[in-house]
Amino acid sequence: LYLESGTSKLSKLHELSAGEKEATGTRKGKVLKCLQSQGVACDEKTMPNIAVLGSGGGLRAMIALLGTLVEMKKQRLLDAAMYLCGVSGSTWCMSTLYHEKDWAEKIEDLERRLRDQLSETSCDIIEEFNLVIQAAEDELFSLTDVWDAFFVYSVLKLHDWTKLSEQTDASKKGTNPYPIYAAIEYSKLSKEGKTNPGTWFEFTPHESGFPGLGAFVSTKALGSKFQGGTSTEQREERHIGYLQGLWGSAPGSMKENIRFLIGFFCEKSKISFLKCSEVHVAWSSKTWEERKAAFAELIMVFKTELQDAGAKNQMCLKQNVLVLSSTSFLLILRGKNKKKARRVHRFLPAFCLNWRSPSGRLPFALASPGFAWSVAKLLWKMAVCLCTWTWGSTHNFLYQSGVAQATCLTNKELIYLIDAGLAINSAYPLVLRSARNVKLILSFDFSSGDPFETIRSTSEYCQTNQIPFPLVDPQVIKDKDKPSGCYIFKGKDTPTVMHFPLFNMENCPANEIQLFRSKFATINMSYTKKDIEELLTKAKKNVSNNQEKILKEINEI
Repeated sequence: LYLESGTSKLSKLHELSAGEKEATGTRKGKVLKCLQSQGVACDEKTMPNIAVLGSGGGLRAMIALLGTLVEMKKQRLLDAAMYLCGVSGSTWCMSTLYHEKDWAEKIEDLERRLRDQLSETSCDIIEEFNLVIQAAEDELFSLTDVWDAFFVYSVLKLHDWTKLSEQTDASKKGTNPYPIYAAIEYSKLSKEGKTNPGTWFEFTPHESGFPGLGAFVSTKALGSKFQGGTSTEQREERHIGYLQGLWGSAPGSMKENIRFLIGFFCEKSKISFLKCSEVHVAWSSKTWEERKAAFAELIMVFKTELQDAGAKNQMCLKQNVLVLSSTSFLLILRGKNKKKARRVHRFLPAFCLNWRSPSGRLPFALASPGFAWSVAKLLWKMAVCLCTWTWGSTHNFLYQSGVAQATCLTNKELIYLIDAGLAINSAYPLVLRSARNVKLILSFDFSSGDPFETIRSTSEYCQTNQIPFPLVDPQVIKDKDKPSGCYIFKGKDTPTVMHFPLFNMENCPANEIQLFRSKFATINMSYTKKDIEELLTKAKKNVSNNQEKILKEINEI
C-alpha cells in the first residue's frame, strides 16, 4: 500500500518508491565510475549495491560517522556507496550533511564546520523553552518534543527547521548516497518483539513507512490524518529538528532518558518529576480511578514548589486539583475547554517562578497570563506523557485502511515512533529489503558496550524471518573487550557483511579500549574540540586500516 496526501493507491508489495528508483538509478553512474577507477571489473548490470550502516550511539556516533565518511572520501570509497543508512546518533550526522545538495563533494569543509559547531559550550535555554512550549500547542505533543528541545538541541547547538522531503535535491542527482533513516513502532515492539519485521519504520526523502508490511506514505504526508486510505486532514510535515529527536530518542536506553529528563528538571521543578517517574512505574497496573487519584496527588506535589505565592494563589491551586484530575483534563490539555483553562492559569505566575536557568531566573514571572498558561500547559502535558511514557505520537496513515498485512495497526489512530536502537542498534533490516539488492554491507558500529550485539541480533532477526544473511560464528565474535578492527561474514546467496567496531585493537592500545568507551559515553552531550578530533581520528583509522580489505571484498562479489 502506498498513500499520498489526499489519495490512495495500491502498488506492488515491498516495491521501492519511484523517487528512490530514480535517485539510485542516477547514482549508478557515479558508483560505476568509482569502482572502475579502483580496478573493480564490472559494468552497470554487474556492479554491486553497497550500503554503509552507521549505528546508534548518541553524539559519539554522530562524530564517528562523520569521520568515517570523510575518510571514505579520502580513500575514494564514498562514491562507491549506493545507500547510507543510520540509527539514532548516526541520523544526526546524516540529516546535517544532507542539508547540502553536494555534501559528498565538500565533506572536508563540512567536517571543520561541524567540529566547531559541536564544540560550542553554550546553548540558549530560553530558546529550548520556546521550542517545547510551541510544541505543546500540538495535540500530538509527546516526550519526543521535550527530548528534541532539551537534549538534541543542546547537543547539536541548533534546531533544524527544514523538512525531510526537501532532501530529494540532495539525493536525486546521484552526487550522494541515497539516505535511509530508521525508527521502530513502540507498540509493535512491545507486543511482538525485536525480531518482528513489522516493527521497523523507515524514512526516506520520498516515502516513509513499514517495509516489513509493504505499507508506505509520501514523506510529505506523514503525520497527516488518514482514514480508510484517504487523507482527512492535511498537516504540515514534521521538521528535521523534531525527527532528530525521534530518531535519537534513546541514546542508551529509556531508563537513561528518564534519568536525564528528571535530572534536567530537578533544579527547575524539584521533586515533581520524581513523582512523575513514580506514577509512571505503576501506571499500567492502575484502574482509571486510581490513575486520576495518582495524578491528583502529583498535582498536589506541584503545590510545594510554589515560591512566594500568596494565599489566594494557594487556594486557586487547591480548587483546580479537582479540575486537573478529572476526565476533562485532557480537553484542557488540548485547548478545548477554555473556561476551565482560564480558571487554571490564575495560580501560574507564582508557579512559573520556580523555573531557573544556570545564570538566574527565567523571565516567566514577567510574562503575560497567556504565556504563563502556555508554560503550565506544557508542564501538565509533560506530566501526562511521563506517566504514560508517550514518545513519537504520529497519526497512523493505516487507520481503517483494511490492509490485510497490517491488521494489528489499522484500528489505531496513532502510532508511536521511537529510536530503532531499542530493537537493533544498526538498521540491517532496512538495507536487507530484497528490492534494494544490497550485496555488500559496510557496518560501522559505534555502540557502547558489546560491539557485536548488532550483528548477533541481526543474525537472529534474519533466521527468524528467513532473510538471507551470512552465518555469524559465536567464536569469532566472543572477545567483546578486545575486538579486532574488521570482521568479514560471507555466505552463499547472502550479502557480504564487513563489521567495524569503533574502538578496537588496531586503533587503540589493548588496555585502553574500555577507557575510550567510558570517555566517549553515549549520554555525553558535548565534547571539547580536542576530544572531537580524537574521536574523528579513531573513526578514520577504521577506514584507512581496512581500505584494501574493502576493495578485495568488492572484487570478490
